[in-house]
Parts: sequence; structure tokens; C-alpha cells
Amino acid sequence: MAALCVIIVLGLAILLWGAWHGYTIGSFGIGHAVANMYFIPAGLWNGFPSGTCGPDTIPMTSTSMIEPSFENSFLNSFGEPDPSPGPGIPPMINYSQKKDVIDTLMAQAQVNGTGDSVIGFYEYLDSRLLLMSAGENVTELVDTANGIRTFTLLPRPVGVLHTGPDEGGTVQHGAYIPSREHTVTILRIDPVLPHPGNETVPLYIVKKTLTDTYRYPDGTWIATISTNGTFYVLYGQRVERIVAGSTFSLDPSWNVCSQKIEISGEGSKTGALKHTVKLAHASERMLLAYQITTGEQIQVTDGDMGSTSQWISRDSIGCSC
Repeated sequence: MAALCVIIVLGLAILLWGAWHGYTIGSFGIGHAVANMYFIPAGLWNGFPSGTCGPDTIPMTSTSMIEPSFENSFLNSFGEPDPSPGPGIPPMINYSQKKDVIDTLMAQAQVNGTGDSVIGFYEYLDSRLLLMSAGENVTELVDTANGIRTFTLLPRPVGVLHTGPDEGGTVQHGAYIPSREHTVTILRIDPVLPHPGNETVPLYIVKKTLTDTYRYPDGTWIATISTNGTFYVLYGQRVERIVAGSTFSLDPSWNVCSQKIEISGEGSKTGALKHTVKLAHASERMLLAYQITTGEQIQVTDGDMGSTSQWISRDSIGCSC
């Protein structure tokens, strides 16, 4: 009886100690002895103390409140006439999907190019069309039963929109102050289709850049991050292709823990590029996300946005909780 009382007292003491120190008690299964019980700090079930670390993703949506129309399009802002609807063409194919065919076509045309220089490939029942970057211009190859024709397409400027730098307010918890610049450049090319009569189709090249500079409240610079997206748009039809790029510079005392680029919407009416970067300074972390979108109407307001989450990491490295 005395031994049983001792065990009960010890058990109660353990429970009281765990509750006092903010711990919860779990067990590996019914029937395990007290010696097999384990203690998990409250809020540490996922390996993180509650309230110190946020998720490593920032959900973002970009639904424009403006009904798509030429009246509120980027083109109309710069006096670009509403382009005539082009003929229906097959969906654009990326280099990786037709690598052997594209390489063979470039070799036959004696045109130098790489996978990175290929914008896209169109395949018809009896003909093919290839678009490639060539410096500031675009090289087009049209392959028909009559042979291969090569065209040099000179992108025609439509307009440039630049805003900023504008302070976007204080970041979460008021620790840092961002300043944003936004640049949109529109160019147009008219690829020749493999049809009789050299019929063309308008293809717009939409280049967007979001640049955020982060500083401490006293003005000390922390980092500058630029997110770049190039959208190839068949006006009024679909976003054919999205090419992503990014650059960043930061104070040497900060580290880049990770960065990720996600592309969605190729071949549909709205394309999006999301760039997520995680920075750390000792135990401080910033999670930054940028989303650039473009629709088939190339609207001035396409829902481009940025979001920042900042918190204190549990360890001294900062890249993980």
C-alpha cells in the first residue's frame, strides 16, 4: 500500500510539474508503463513553439475588379488600336515538349539557338512555326511543304508604365519599411503564319518588373528584390508563355534561406508568376512573396501584388524554426 501511495504521489507531481511548465503529456499507446510516457511542450506538436513562426507560403489571389475590355486595356492608354482578331492557331508548345523536332528544324534552317532562346513552337497538320529570341529581335522559322522560310521580327514599342518608388506602409509588426517600383513595358510582333497570303497574328510581349527595397525604420538598407516576368499574349485569346527572372541584393549580415518561382496559367486567359523569397538575419526572418499577372486583354490593373510576413525564429540561424 505504501508503495502504491508513492507511485500515485509521484504521478500527481509529474502532472502538476508538466502543467506548471506549459507541457502536455502524450503516450505511445495504451498499456505502456509510466516510464514510456513522453513530454511535449504545449504548442510544439509541429516542432514550433506557438506564435513564433508563420508558414513558409503566402497564399495570393489576383482577380481584377475591372471587367476586361479594350477601354481599360493597357493598349488604349497608349493609343494602340484594338487589334483585329487573329486567326485561330494551335496552342504554343514549349521547347522541352518537342526538343528533337525543334533542334532538327533549327539545324535544317542553319539557325543557331538553344532551348533558352526558344519562345515557342506551333505545329499544324502540314506545317510548323518556331519563334526564337535573337537579342532584341525575334527570329521566326516557318516550315511548309515549300521549304523553310526565315523572318526577323522587330518588336514594336507600344508603351511603358512606371510607378514608384512608393512606400507601401510598414511590414507586419512594424519592423521594416518597404518601398516599391513597378514597371510595365509592352512590345508587339506579328508572326507570319504558314498560310497562303502571309497572314499574320498579333503577339504582344508584356514585360513586368516589381522591385521592392526594404529598410529599417531608421533608413538603413536591408535588401532589394526584383521579380521579373515576360508574358507572351495573343490579345483577346490567351497568355501563351511566361518567362521568369529575378535579381536581389542584400546586406551581408542577412542570408537568403530559399527562393521559389511558380508559373501558372500558360495557355489560358490569365497567366501568373509568383516569386517567394525567405531571408534571415540571426533569429529574424522575413518571408516575401510577389505575384505578377497578365490577362489576355493586357489590362493596366492586373492584380500584381506583394506580401510580407516577418517573425522571430526560435533558433539563432533564422532559416528554420
